[in-house]
Amino acid sequence: MFRLLIVDDEAIIADGLCEVLSSIREVELDIYKAYSGQEALNLLNRTRIDIVLTDICMPGMTGIQLLETIHSKWPECKVIFLTGHSEFEYVYTAIQSEGVSYILKTEGYGKIIDTVTKTALKIEENLKSTALVKQAQEQLGTTKNLLQTIFLRGILNEEISMSEIKQQQFDELEIPLSMKEPVVMMAGRIDDIPKGIPYSVRTEWFISIRLIAEQYISVKTKFVCFNHDNSTIVWFLQPVTGEKRRAGEEDWNDMLTFIKGIAELMQESFANSTGKSISFVLDDTPVSWRGIQDRYFTLKMLLNYRIGKGEGLLLSDTSLLERDLQNHSRIVKDNSVRNRAVDLAEILENGTKEDFLSCLMTLSEKLAAIQSMHDIVAVEQYYSIALVILSHINKWNLTEKIAFKISMYKLMNLEYHESWKYAVEYLKQLGEILFEIKDSEEEKRAQDVIGIVQKHINEHLHLQDEVSLVRLAEIVYFNPSYLSRLFKQVTGKNLSDYISECRIKKAKKLLENPDYKIHEISEAVGYLSATNFARFFKKITSMTPQEYRDSKLIK
Repeated sequence: MFRLLIVDDEAIIADGLCEVLSSIREVELDIYKAYSGQEALNLLNRTRIDIVLTDICMPGMTGIQLLETIHSKWPECKVIFLTGHSEFEYVYTAIQSEGVSYILKTEGYGKIIDTVTKTALKIEENLKSTALVKQAQEQLGTTKNLLQTIFLRGILNEEISMSEIKQQQFDELEIPLSMKEPVVMMAGRIDDIPKGIPYSVRTEWFISIRLIAEQYISVKTKFVCFNHDNSTIVWFLQPVTGEKRRAGEEDWNDMLTFIKGIAELMQESFANSTGKSISFVLDDTPVSWRGIQDRYFTLKMLLNYRIGKGEGLLLSDTSLLERDLQNHSRIVKDNSVRNRAVDLAEILENGTKEDFLSCLMTLSEKLAAIQSMHDIVAVEQYYSIALVILSHINKWNLTEKIAFKISMYKLMNLEYHESWKYAVEYLKQLGEILFEIKDSEEEKRAQDVIGIVQKHINEHLHLQDEVSLVRLAEIVYFNPSYLSRLFKQVTGKNLSDYISECRIKKAKKLLENPDYKIHEISEAVGYLSATNFARFFKKITSMTPQEYRDSKLIK
């Protein structure tokens, strides 16, 4: 939707142009009128205007003076001057400016409609222009590392499903790895980062690690590295084969041997440049892309698996941890379960019911299979989910609304569940109820907002400024575009069509009362010109106001 402002000191001309231009269907226009340059400025100070159609010669402020202000406030705004032959020399200088054109008043409505339509379409085209695409591509290059980090974190945290990822995405982000090949993972952690260390210093340390890795590893290895959190950096590694062939067992073994040796040099180099030590854990076998989440969980635990008091740990045998944890529950080693508990809170706030159920299934699929209700890890897992749900309920004060639909006492009391299967089913039912309430509340809030807008329209039909999209948006504290979409979503009608319906309804009611003169009715529904009102009324009803009045009086 584009905003068009018509400026003319003669109300009958401004109203007529507004009526005629409202018939344009090629683009969606939100049309405003101003009867002076100062009135136009008041609107330009309140909201963005995309196109200004203005007379040149107006008292107080000319169209040329208005142009200067438009360009200072909204540089992308297009200006169309309405001019007479005698004014052409006066406007010649102005139309040398970019985004300025003119129409002779003698060319008629058809030319005006055509020019406004082409101008709006040109703006729409510019929004998709190759210049913008090129600019975006340049920015993409400068933010490559950031985009890689966001993408790879998403994969590792299972925010992005592996089934959605294609090699093309790797190529676009300049990730030099193949999805067809497995990867070896390595994790690093800066040891004992002091509390209160400035973010800039921490960032410099991570940049140093990346640069050192680039210097030492890239000779024989394809890799990408990124910060997974405030203390951990992760590498995905594949061997360079030197030709277009899949890496064999010998290639992987050579790379692992190479990385083990180079990691020690990286530790020394980092210590020399920053005065800090860094620990590394290198996986000892390649893993498929679908297995990286579980593998990372193991590596992260190894990083925290201190052996003595020393710093600068370098481990490359993950079986060490496996032996120590072999008697622990499988849930402890399930990285996705740990991450998804955090996701659940975000989904409750911003996601859909389907997202919630999918996340809950991931969290609880192993929980439901456990037999003992006294399994400590299972208890922890249940309460991690229950606390997320309870926090959401308290945040939005939903206890009373939920109490009418399901028993709340079961949420934090495991003894009321016969088995883990029933406990999981309870969490599922509670989640579904939360989304039912959420949808109902959102719909009610939307209805309330639209109700306020409709009430204001019906009470202020006689004041054009009060029923403009910009003014209505200000009343409910939305931006105009959002209000326009919301109104259509809730009512099934365009806002402009609703206003027209209200005007026609009120006009018909007043026309049935012979005590009101037609010019009074015109003003009562927001038309200063009876001529423009008659044109509007006939367009909608196929009758003039007088013909409608006569038809009702005859009955």
